[in-house]
Amino acid sequence: MKIQIVLSGVGGQGLISNGEIMGQAASIFEEGLFATMTAAYGSETRGTFTKTDVIISDQPIGYPNVDEPDVILCLAQVAYDRYVDKFHDNTKIFYDTEMVEPAEGAKGEHIGYDFRAMSIELGDMRTANTIALGVMLKHCALRPDAVKQAIASRFEGKDKVIAINHKALDLGLSL
Repeated sequence: MKIQIVLSGVGGQGLISNGEIMGQAASIFEEGLFATMTAAYGSETRGTFTKTDVIISDQPIGYPNVDEPDVILCLAQVAYDRYVDKFHDNTKIFYDTEMVEPAEGAKGEHIGYDFRAMSIELGDMRTANTIALGVMLKHCALRPDAVKQAIASRFEGKDKVIAINHKALDLGLSL
């Protein structure tokens, strides 16, 4: 089992945090899984293209970059446009319907939700990435409990941040 995941958007959307959480969930809080994570972002950080590659496998991983994404999250049009040519028939493309207009005839299964609007309704716009993570979990071989443990570890000592992210993850899982 090997799942190649790309989290893409613009700086400030929490995609690197999501990648760290997924990697910790797989390699620390799951039994028998390995994970790698690489990230790339503009020097300005906020507002420029950002991507995080996460690979989860039941075998050691020799190369940390995603060749062909099995799962991709696009939270901005610039991210979608950058990867649309890499989609294959089995790629699961998760996207924010407010921020991304899918290309006509693009390969893969497109799954869109208004993550940003849901996060505002939840009370914290910074949780759009976590709602998206909840939706993606069904395709990433990670148990929700392991992801919640990774969230708690990542934000240790920040009880309100942990609580809102757990709530956001649950919302994503319910979609």
